[in-house]
Amino acid sequence: MLDQIARKLEGNILSFDFGERRIGVAIGNSITKNSHPLETIDTPKNIERYKIIGSLVRTWEPIKLVIGYPLNEDGTISKMSLLAKKFGMKLRNKYNIPIVMIDERFTSSEANLELKKFEKNFKKRKIVVDQVAAMIILDSFFQENNNENINTNFQEAL
Repeated sequence: MLDQIARKLEGNILSFDFGERRIGVAIGNSITKNSHPLETIDTPKNIERYKIIGSLVRTWEPIKLVIGYPLNEDGTISKMSLLAKKFGMKLRNKYNIPIVMIDERFTSSEANLELKKFEKNFKKRKIVVDQVAAMIILDSFFQENNNENINTNFQEAL
């Protein structure tokens, strides 16, 4: 019984950088605390988005989904914050997997800066920037939960 509980606490975690046009996806593992860019879902059509997400959930069997929560610079809620939260609630209801919303202020900017170091071509960077932003969101989650020390101002479980 205890082994079953431990297995649910350890495993893959999918992370999402939500956008109205594109959704960046990264994968990580709760044991190794490593994360990697995975995919960019490049369609505004919800049916197609959820088909791709369903495939990722079946393939990776995540124990948790981490979603970027795009607050304004001053920490207030924006239109995108509400859309990201709605997205998270839909995923929780659809897949019955715990959801954690992570403050993602500046992750896209940080991802662009990181990618500029390796890729000078803007079009090539644009393809992966959302994936890298999702990876940065997941890395933030791992850092905040490194010692089971959860800062409730930083993340919100749905």
